[in-house]
Amino acid sequence: MKKLAAVLACIVLSTNAFAAGKRFLTLEDAAVAQAKKWQQTGVAKPIISDDGRIMYPFGQYLPKLTCTLMRVCDIQLEPGELLTGKPVAGDTARWLMSKQVSGSGDKAITHVIVKPTDVNIETNLIITTNLRTYQIDLYSSPSEKDYLNMIGFYYPEDMSTEWDDSAKIKAKEQRAHDQLVAAELPAGSAESLDFNYSIDGSSGTSFKPVRVYNDGLKVYIQMPDGVPTAEAPVLLLIGKDDKPEIVNWRPKTPTLYEVDKLFDKAMLVVGTDGDEQKITITWNKHKRGFLWSRAGGN
Repeated sequence: MKKLAAVLACIVLSTNAFAAGKRFLTLEDAAVAQAKKWQQTGVAKPIISDDGRIMYPFGQYLPKLTCTLMRVCDIQLEPGELLTGKPVAGDTARWLMSKQVSGSGDKAITHVIVKPTDVNIETNLIITTNLRTYQIDLYSSPSEKDYLNMIGFYYPEDMSTEWDDSAKIKAKEQRAHDQLVAAELPAGSAESLDFNYSIDGSSGTSFKPVRVYNDGLKVYIQMPDGVPTAEAPVLLLIGKDDKPEIVNWRPKTPTLYEVDKLFDKAMLVVGTDGDEQKITITWNKHKRGFLWSRAGGN
């Protein structure tokens, strides 16, 4: 315990970094930023929302949805968008499809639910709506670690027409209280994300992460909203000898933090001298996938 307190004392100054950070991004903010980049460069990137959806820029990529046996995959359309017919798949014998709707009125979201009946099979899917036509590749993996549970889209070209109406955009940003924090993903990196981390500690702890994931190079820790204004926790990596190690991490937004390297186990700590509160983060390497979990791994 004394050794841990000494380490915490050495790095207390590093917690000042938590006071800084870029402006909080809702899912809509992130999509608008990518739409602006699309107008300037002709390129937009996938983004990931706080609920684990991979959001592809429509018309920029041919999305590939990776499913597996005993799991369903969810393709979400734009709110208010309507199907004009049943989706058409190249292989209808081994791929099952159904339609679900969430929400109501103009905000209703159509979900195309896809389920394979075998593994190592691949086909394509065409979805026609009152607004556009979607082309999606489907693949059924024999490994659950490849499972991508849901995808959606944002529309850079459509969003560019809203820029002249800045008052409406500002109003939308003020109404965006759904807490869908989004982080920009490099092109082609969506399939490499790993959300399989256990988060252990008291559920009442104010700094317990909402989720943790990595992109194969860095680890991202999504903290609850209250952390930026509360006492900032210290992050320690725990090695095989259980010795804590100082690690460099930084805020990408006020609630999303980036760790510069992968780790097997880490600890978030607040307090010293026997009055510590701790949260343990463990990477479950043996079972990778896109099934994100809420705090506590439930």
